Amino acid sequence: MATDLVKKTAEYVKLKLYKEPGAHDWFHVERVWKMAKKIQKEEGGDLEMVELVALLHDLGDYKNYNFDEEKGYLVLKGMMDIIEIDEERQKNILDMIDQIRYKGIETKTPKTLEGKIVQDADFLDALGAVGIARTFTVGGMINRVIYDPDRRPRRKLSKLDYQLKKREGTSHNYFYEKLFLLPDLMSTKSAKKVAQERVKYMKDFVKEFDNEWACKNINC
Repeated sequence: MATDLVKKTAEYVKLKLYKEPGAHDWFHVERVWKMAKKIQKEEGGDLEMVELVALLHDLGDYKNYNFDEEKGYLVLKGMMDIIEIDEERQKNILDMIDQIRYKGIETKTPKTLEGKIVQDADFLDALGAVGIARTFTVGGMINRVIYDPDRRPRRKLSKLDYQLKKREGTSHNYFYEKLFLLPDLMSTKSAKKVAQERVKYMKDFVKEFDNEWACKNINC
């Protein structure tokens, strides 16, 4: 059963993100929260900390502040002050949220089990049917083309390339540039199993996409 602090945090985050457009809305956070709790049940760790990090991981996201990480840090800290999370917990939460973010080839493996669980849950939400929907939603929002056969997937994107050059890629290539790589970045056995199933679904989708794009299913 959720603690009073977790309930209070969930209510606050829902209020902040419920009308957020795109792929990082309240429903994304809620899915990550639910998945993190399922993973924690199998893997262990501090449940309350897992829940708090899962709920707060997209508040103060530096992508919303022109990639100013310091500003994102201060925004999230201010929000945690409002929720009345104590200073020691705030420091641990801020450290974990920094560690779980995807940063291209600079992505870190979190130091704590709780951080690993939330990172895995967040990565899982980028996979499968929901992951496909989120990919094309974000692509539309940032005016990224769906596909261009002349643009090849970029390999080993740095943190800055991943953050600042998303529009230079294609939504199709994003599967190869990030999504298909996520299972190898996961830490828990529970998440790895789910990830393999979801990635298979995505690869089947991309294969069908390629066939339809090339008119292989009909005589063109």
